[in-house]
Amino acid sequence: MIPALTALKAAVAALLEARGERGLSTLVAGGELALAAPPQRWTLGSREVSASRLSLAVDAPEFAALTADPSRLAAVKEAFASAVRTPETELADLSLVLRLPGVGRGWSQIYREAALPAAPERPSPDAVLGGAAALLEASGDARGAAMLRRARLEEAQVAGGAGSAGAALVRCVVRLEPADRAALDRDVERAERLRRAVRDAGTRASEAIASVELATALYPLGGAAAPEARLARALAARGAVAVTLRRGDGPEGEGVELAVVASGELMRVRITAAPVREHGGWRAEGIRAITVTAGDLATPERTEELAALLCGGGELP
Repeated sequence: MIPALTALKAAVAALLEARGERGLSTLVAGGELALAAPPQRWTLGSREVSASRLSLAVDAPEFAALTADPSRLAAVKEAFASAVRTPETELADLSLVLRLPGVGRGWSQIYREAALPAAPERPSPDAVLGGAAALLEASGDARGAAMLRRARLEEAQVAGGAGSAGAALVRCVVRLEPADRAALDRDVERAERLRRAVRDAGTRASEAIASVELATALYPLGGAAAPEARLARALAARGAVAVTLRRGDGPEGEGVELAVVASGELMRVRITAAPVREHGGWRAEGIRAITVTAGDLATPERTEELAALLCGGGELP
C-alpha cells in the first residue's frame, strides 16, 4: 500500500501535468511532502472539516524558482488544495521548505538534532587569581600582585541574578593574608586595583562579576596552622609543592615538618616554636634540610623571602 503522503504528492503532480504545468509537476514529484503540524478542526458553514498543514521540501534551484514567481507557487498550493479538499478535509496551508543538502529534509525536521555548544568551564579560582596577579604585575604593581598570589578566591553565583545580555552574576571574595588585608585598609587605591584586576580576570562571556570583596584568610583558633599554610601558599605561588609530614612537639620544640619539592629537588622544612639565631632567623641542616621558627613566617615579606630561597632564588647557608 502506498503511504498517504506519497499518494497525495503523486496525485498533485498528475493534476499539474493535466493542467499543462509539466515543470511544476516535475518539481512536486521531486520534493518531499510532510505534515507540518497536527490537523486542525475547522467549521465551514454547517460542516466541520479536518484542515491539514503540509510542507514541501525542495532543492535550492526549485526553491529559488518558486519563491521568485508568486504565481507558480500559488499554482502549486491550489493544486494541493484541490487534491486535499473533500466534504471532511481541507488544506490549511502549504509551506515551501528548502531541502538541506546531505540530509534530504528541511530544517524544521532536524533542528532538534542540532546540539547547543557546551558552555566553557568556569576557570579555577587559582587561574583567576593568577590572571589578576599577572595584570597587576604588568601594570607596575608588584606588591599587589604578590598579595593576590598569597590569597585564596571564593566564588558563588548570585541566585536569580542576571547581568547584561542575560549573563549570570558571580560574587567573588578574595581572602588575603591578615597582614596584606590590614595593609590594604591603609591603601585604598591598591585595594581598588586588586578588585578591578579580579573582576577583569573573572569576567566571561556567560558570566559577569557582580562584586569583589576583600576579606581576611581564615585560620584555626590560636593560629597554630597559620605559618604552615602561609609558607605552603608562598611555595605554591612559585610552582613548588609542600606536603605536611607531621605535627607535634618534639624534644627540640618542632611544631611542623614539611616535605618540599622545588626545582625538581626534595628538601625538608621544620617550623619550630623555639627561636633560631643562625642565618636570618633560620638554620640550615646539612644540604637539603632547613629549620625556621613560626615567627620567621609571621609576615608575607619574610615568607616570600624563604619561599624564594627554597625555590632556588638564593643559596642555603
